[in-house]
Amino acid sequence: MKTDIDTSLLECVRKIGPALKANVEEGERLHRLPEESLDALSSSGLLTMLTPKTMGGLEVDPISWATVIEEAVKFDPAAAWTLTNPLIWAFFCSRLPDQGAAELLGDDPRALFAASITPPMKAEPVEGGYRISGDGRFASNCHHARFIASACVIDDAENPGQVIWAYIAREDVQILDTWDVLGMRGTGSDDVRVDGAFVPTYRAFPFIPEIKYGSKFQGPLYRFSFLGIVAAALPAVMLGIARVAIDEAAELARGKTATGSSLVLWMSPAAQSHIGQAEAALRAARALMFQTLDDVWQWVLSGKDITTAQRADLLLAATNASESSVRVVERMHTLAGTTGIYSGNPIERCFRDIQVVRQHRFYTESRYETFGRMYFGLESDYGLVML
Repeated sequence: MKTDIDTSLLECVRKIGPALKANVEEGERLHRLPEESLDALSSSGLLTMLTPKTMGGLEVDPISWATVIEEAVKFDPAAAWTLTNPLIWAFFCSRLPDQGAAELLGDDPRALFAASITPPMKAEPVEGGYRISGDGRFASNCHHARFIASACVIDDAENPGQVIWAYIAREDVQILDTWDVLGMRGTGSDDVRVDGAFVPTYRAFPFIPEIKYGSKFQGPLYRFSFLGIVAAALPAVMLGIARVAIDEAAELARGKTATGSSLVLWMSPAAQSHIGQAEAALRAARALMFQTLDDVWQWVLSGKDITTAQRADLLLAATNASESSVRVVERMHTLAGTTGIYSGNPIERCFRDIQVVRQHRFYTESRYETFGRMYFGLESDYGLVML
């Protein structure tokens, strides 16, 4: 891998890590990220990792960003998730007219965003913009967001089926209390409802592969593609959870004697095999993902546009990272035995969290089929791949 990781960012995560970890249980109780954790992330500057330097952000490379996310998982997976979704939607400001990007990011580059992609809302064209209405799902971090974005289908006979991406002011959005789930409770991924909110044209852009970048977003990061940015972010959370699960299971094995056995667990050949297979699966999945990210990043740095084949490779690496991480965590949960079924046990938390994160449409098992279609030269069955 050619890209050097920005180690100062990792030091930053480790500095605020104790504050994040201290609030894990509170986030579970609230079903959203506690204010103390949000303040720690905001004051660290990490919420600006995808904001351009010309607007007060850090504008880091995607490999460093993914590494930071992995590191944050060690302290709180929900806090790590706050370094993914909100930053992705800040990244999308690169496609807005300059006036829109200035309004959303200009006053505070740490501004938090939430979004819902499905189901799309309705956008009625009106003078100066659109009237947005509809319900959206899984708007992570919506309780803390200044703007909540959505994919919207234009309700207009002249533009049937045209989709835009629109940023809706938080005060125009009703948050629905729906996030009562198995794991990742602290992400606050509630559903949202919008009823006729006005969005000016400069806070929206066509949701199509053809892109016109804003004047402040001319660096290579913004040509890395939406697909590349998502591939750098969400699978990193899963790899981080899997890493924690292995470390916790290994620590447990050093001190636990299984019922009916006279051996400490780590002396069992079965336990040794579990650890060996888990380490191999995780290291291989991580290596593929980071190498793919770096290969495409070097390509973009050379001034070239991402190819369809590279998009397929990013999708494959992300899907493999997801599926491999799930298998690793499930194997470590099995290794833990009855210890892993108790609330509050770190392996139990890993198991719950990974089962929720694995459901994300971007890297479910069906994305292997998407890769296969692209591999054989067929059109992708998942439109977000080409954005």
